[in-house]
Amino acid sequence: MALASGVLVATAVVDLLPEAHALVGPGRVLDVGLLALAGYLAFAFIEAFIHQASFEHAQPVAAPSPERRPLLAILPPASLIVHSTLDGVAIGFGFAAGPQVGLIVLLAVLAHDFADGINVVTLALEASRGIPLAIALLLADAAAPVAGAALSLVVTIEPPTLGLMLAWFSGVFIAIGAGHLLPEAQHHDRQGAPRLVALAALGAVIVLAVRAFVG
Repeated sequence: MALASGVLVATAVVDLLPEAHALVGPGRVLDVGLLALAGYLAFAFIEAFIHQASFEHAQPVAAPSPERRPLLAILPPASLIVHSTLDGVAIGFGFAAGPQVGLIVLLAVLAHDFADGINVVTLALEASRGIPLAIALLLADAAAPVAGAALSLVVTIEPPTLGLMLAWFSGVFIAIGAGHLLPEAQHHDRQGAPRLVALAALGAVIVLAVRAFVG
């Protein structure tokens, strides 16, 4: 998770935001910044809503009630599946913007989707819905990026709009990397926090190396 956090943040800052600015054209720097901020805050709000019972990691999560409604129980892993679908859309739009952008986005999604799969299974099991449903949700999460990428092939988007969407996704990537993955990794290994930050830095270096190689 720490390594993936560095990959995501570096991808957003080094590649997505500059590409977004190039696509929207000169004079719209504020638009790009505002969309990136909106993406960051939107993901942070959704995550805070989903994980409000254990957001601060201060108290152990209570055992799920057998009376918990199925819709609420499935909402957290289903939200991650929607997120994975949007990852696929981001991959498709990234390749539409250029092969370099598409490759960077693809690598970023691959780097953090492993953690997403773990999260989907963990949330499904925490909701006491059973192992078969957890496996089904995991398979759906694995197929979601492919469906999202296919969706991007049938949707035509003008370059300025694509640039604004890339700005939005850059904010989401920063929120996932800096606001979720790295803190979560530090929570599970508090004594090794400096090492985890170093791994995040390594992830950023990998993105810079890939960017230099393809650019």
